[in-house]
Amino acid sequence: MELLQNQRITGAAMVLSTSGTAPAGFPDAPWRAVSPALPDAQYILNGVSARSATDAWAVGQRRNAPLLIHWNGVDWTPGTATPAPPELIGAGLQGVACAGAAAIAVGGGYDRLAGTETPLVRHWDGAGWTDPGPVGPGRGFVLTGVVLPAETEAWAVGHGAPGGNGSAGPVILRWSGGTWADARPPSLVPARTRGSLLAADAAAPDDVWAVGALDGPRRGARGALIAHYDGHAWRRVPCPTARPLTDVLALSATDAWAVGGDTVLHWNGRGWKRVRVPIGSANTVTGLSPHDIWVGGGHGELAHFDGARWTRVHTPQPLDDSTVWLAGTARAGTTWMVGSRRTTGHGPAQPHPTGSGRPGEAGG
Repeated sequence: MELLQNQRITGAAMVLSTSGTAPAGFPDAPWRAVSPALPDAQYILNGVSARSATDAWAVGQRRNAPLLIHWNGVDWTPGTATPAPPELIGAGLQGVACAGAAAIAVGGGYDRLAGTETPLVRHWDGAGWTDPGPVGPGRGFVLTGVVLPAETEAWAVGHGAPGGNGSAGPVILRWSGGTWADARPPSLVPARTRGSLLAADAAAPDDVWAVGALDGPRRGARGALIAHYDGHAWRRVPCPTARPLTDVLALSATDAWAVGGDTVLHWNGRGWKRVRVPIGSANTVTGLSPHDIWVGGGHGELAHFDGARWTRVHTPQPLDDSTVWLAGTARAGTTWMVGSRRTTGHGPAQPHPTGSGRPGEAGG
């Protein structure tokens, strides 16, 4: 009897340390694959945040439930968290952020009883991940990104759902150590236009960026959305692309990066400009400094900027072009990337993890 080979989706992770050495056979690939060895191979990693080389959190989805795992410098272990409500379908976590002792993870799912999308937020209390209670409008939206500019200040972004509380457009929530409040400005997108915010980052509490997509009144009309918070208000910032953006990196008031699809943009303090890179897709961007920027794509591609030029870099084995990089982070001399990877196995095929994922991401 012939066994059928089936594609499965599993999480992928890799780490780069400034003191690390390149794997044998790949002198230009300093990355090291550290994908979690979870009992159930069907899972996906959507977000990652690190305090150090021995303290990082990755989030995603496993068996249609939120996944939180911790890296201790040797291996990954599941975190203890308040479970998602049983009525949520496709519940998952999309983003995570750390600052000092604080950490916050965000995501969402579809509430089959209420008939609308519902956000998920989990706060780290030093021992486990807890539910802070209702956030912002309560339901009718999901969250896809979070940033902690300070230990007691956070921004979460996402998008509303038709028929939910508020408009089916960008969502911005603010946390200042207490409850989560709705902070979206009424004029962020034009009239009759919907949109979504997919990722956020901050160079300072008064220098926060969020990026995403615009859906115009005409069917199929999509564009980029970039918003900035200057310490007083959010405003939309013009950008030179019509492609939805899926990630953003903020280093300073004059140095930020945004990516999405085949587009890489750079902010120089005056405006956004398109930059050419040696890879075909760009899902995520991260970096330690203006001279150490990394972009990951939808087919395992990696590109590095040293402050002067971009170069293409090999993905470490056993990761390859079946890997989709979805998120990255850089802290204390260490850079991380996580995502998903297609593998081939025997036996019945497993469904792809589903949930309220970020639109516009490239597939593997």
